Amino acid sequence: MNKFNLRDEYWNSLSDKDRELYHIIRPIPSAAYTVDQELSRVDPMLKCWSDDLESAGGQLELEPDFQRGHVWTPEQRTAYMESFLRGRAPKRILFNCPGWISNHTKGGDIKQSHMQCIDGLQRLTTMRLFMRDEVQVFGGITASLLNGTSFDPRRTGNMFNIAIYEFNTRRDLLQFYLDLNSGGTVHSKNELARVKALLDGA
Repeated sequence: MNKFNLRDEYWNSLSDKDRELYHIIRPIPSAAYTVDQELSRVDPMLKCWSDDLESAGGQLELEPDFQRGHVWTPEQRTAYMESFLRGRAPKRILFNCPGWISNHTKGGDIKQSHMQCIDGLQRLTTMRLFMRDEVQVFGGITASLLNGTSFDPRRTGNMFNIAIYEFNTRRDLLQFYLDLNSGGTVHSKNELARVKALLDGA
């Protein structure tokens, strides 16, 4: 298997130009695993994952060194949850964990069963705070005030998506992070430069 997760047979059939284009374009690979999760299960899910990973000698790291930390303001958190409840917000959270599904991810410098949040930390944190009634929406409504209503966070319509990748080298993980976040204006030049420096040292 090559770094683009393409079948060897296909990779070997490509022309030199096609292979060169793969290295230039670096198409984003598909996640090894995806699952939809109920909003109300966000903290129990993370606790279960943390326990399972620790029992396997790994860990769950929500704020790895390449993440920018918690940068959303209370107003941004409120706006996100209002958009979430309206069905308009991005709901995907990306993680990396070598060995989550397959065994071919051994041998890199990222340990098996070491899960890191790649993208969506602000969304994930906001969902967790909302479920703890620490984020209010629509002028003072909390998650617990929505219980038993059409907008109950425990309803199956209030789902978010988890995607887990299996990069086993820090270099590939950091390059993926940069490719994912370099196209927009969400990350500052200083934030991207900091991760590029980490990539250079990987």
